[in-house]
Amino acid sequence: MLRLFFALQPTRDECEELLARSATLAMETGGQRVPPENFHATLCFVGAVAPEKLFLLLETASRVRGSPVTLKFECFEYWDKPRVLCATAPAIGESAAAKLSQGLADATIAAGFAPDAKLFRAHLTVARKLNADAASRVEWPRPMSPTFTLHCDRFVLMESRRGESGSLYSVVESWPLDASEPLSATRSQA
Repeated sequence: MLRLFFALQPTRDECEELLARSATLAMETGGQRVPPENFHATLCFVGAVAPEKLFLLLETASRVRGSPVTLKFECFEYWDKPRVLCATAPAIGESAAAKLSQGLADATIAAGFAPDAKLFRAHLTVARKLNADAASRVEWPRPMSPTFTLHCDRFVLMESRRGESGSLYSVVESWPLDASEPLSATRSQA
């Protein structure tokens, strides 16, 4: 089974900037830094998908339309249950990202998949396995100044695999936001 999700993915430069801005806080809290190539904002977690259903999921996503997305991350937060450090953006209700998230959830459900259809909450996980005692000594949320702005003109389907040092994410396919016509699904060669 493939473990799949749709996401917004920062550019390499955006990832490097966020990594640098979160490094001290991750170290102070004893966190394991997430590799910058794994940074993403989950739009819709599809979950386990049989390989023979991948093409159906690709075709489904190719029909979803959305506008380019800009997210402004204003602070770092510690989420104690998963023990993660996240860059977070304020609640965005009817934004382009929230509409895209809902559109992907609706389309995948209509195609017979069973996604985890949570409301979109913009966040980028930058460190995992934080030391709870160290994190409890930090005042949360920790404001980011200036804010971190993420611009996305594409959304991606990513696969999550377990590696020796944690999860590894890879892009299966991507689609433009604001595309005028549906795209044919073709598996990415990268």
